[in-house]
Amino acid sequence: MTHMPDTYAQRDVHLYQEPERTSVMAILSLVLGILGCCTLVTAPIGVLLGVFGLIGISRSKGRVGGTGLAIGGLIVSVLSLAIWLGLIFGAGGMMKMFVKQFGGNIEQVLTDVQNGDYDAARGILGSPANTATDEELAAFHAAYTKDLGSFVGLPNGLGELFSGYGAVIEQFEAYNGRQGYIPMPIRFDSDWVLAIYVINPNGGGGQGSVPAPEKIILVGPDGREYTIPANAGDIDSVNQPDGTAAAPDSGVDSQPDEAPGDENADETGTQDPEGP
Repeated sequence: MTHMPDTYAQRDVHLYQEPERTSVMAILSLVLGILGCCTLVTAPIGVLLGVFGLIGISRSKGRVGGTGLAIGGLIVSVLSLAIWLGLIFGAGGMMKMFVKQFGGNIEQVLTDVQNGDYDAARGILGSPANTATDEELAAFHAAYTKDLGSFVGLPNGLGELFSGYGAVIEQFEAYNGRQGYIPMPIRFDSDWVLAIYVINPNGGGGQGSVPAPEKIILVGPDGREYTIPANAGDIDSVNQPDGTAAAPDSGVDSQPDEAPGDENADETGTQDPEGP
């Protein structure tokens, strides 16, 4: 007796022949992977779409194609993501090293000043900062401690570094574009504070390969400057040896008023005895 094959029992037989369509996720994966070369945001999405696109194609039993597109999108997205991560962590590492080198000098100066070791602080500074007197350094410490609190330290890790720069970027706008002005965030009791490490672009010196600072400027959230040496910034610095800021120069020479004389006096100052 002849048995007819059970068509419905053959799971691989397609009852309804449909034209193969290309996976939308595979296409989007490739597109977003290419866009990921320009922006980081699309690269992770391209990776996910590439993975889910391959899964969907494998389960479609031939109804959905685009395996090559999905694989290509996955590869391009992964490469774009790797490039961006390399750039971010590479730039972050360079910034961290940069702050460690220049910020290390600021950290040591502030620590020495805080401990009253003014000679050690001057040994790190370049000219004219190293000409600051003990009284100027003491006034510098007293002024910033009163307004900003005690110095805590440098940023710890990339997260704090980016957060610190975000907090002080507004204060640095007034100094942007100046040669030799190196900004960095440092932490005080109150909050992040902008520290500017000023060097001579044409000079050198200092400890190792790091030029010595000819000025150090701390800028508070209100824009007030605390400088070594005193009055080394754009405005009269808060720290004066006597604890007060110098009055701005009006630009007018002050001359003593002449004593009112008699209009009848002659050039020698002798009054005419006859009078008018």
